[in-house]
Amino acid sequence: MAPTLKAADPIDLAMMRRCIELSRSATREGEYPFATIITLDGMVVAEAINTAVRDGDVSRHAEVIALSQAQKTLGRKRLRRATLYTNVEPCAMCSFCVREAQVGRVVYAIGSPVMGGSSKWNILRDEDMTDRLPQIFGAVPEVVSGLLHQEAEQVWREWNPIAWHMIKRLGFMTDPAAPVVRVEPSRGWSLWRYLRGLLTSGA
Repeated sequence: MAPTLKAADPIDLAMMRRCIELSRSATREGEYPFATIITLDGMVVAEAINTAVRDGDVSRHAEVIALSQAQKTLGRKRLRRATLYTNVEPCAMCSFCVREAQVGRVVYAIGSPVMGGSSKWNILRDEDMTDRLPQIFGAVPEVVSGLLHQEAEQVWREWNPIAWHMIKRLGFMTDPAAPVVRVEPSRGWSLWRYLRGLLTSGA
């Protein structure tokens, strides 16, 4: 389904503002300004910042840490109704984790056209993953992009103006004029598509 422009949901706005403030707190702890919040029915169930610098571990992204917390709190089945908010589009690694955890919605502020798991690698929107292994990846999540991107970018600008200039110049993050785009889940899993995929692949 083609992207559509819609008015921002008040809950999404409130949660993204909280996420942006969390990203600002990450910089005070010597981390890069990445943050993630996971909610269910408008209530926060997990939140995290990157701890890659503190832990000396490149895998400690905010999305992965928050997903770990949320799975322990909710269990995977309830994550299908959850929303993950993050100030920057999840990378390929984090997007794969989002899909395997079967999170129902993803909302992010700043796009990442070089490393993003939606705009670059299409992991978040990949229907083939659902068709071939629905029990693992679940349905394709709804994705909302560009929400409060200017506020989110301001945190990066405050954190390190020179680094932010280079990030923008190299095209690692989207233009501040990017609109809010909502991509609805295109379709759920069906046994027919799964069987057709097996036959088509020659299995």
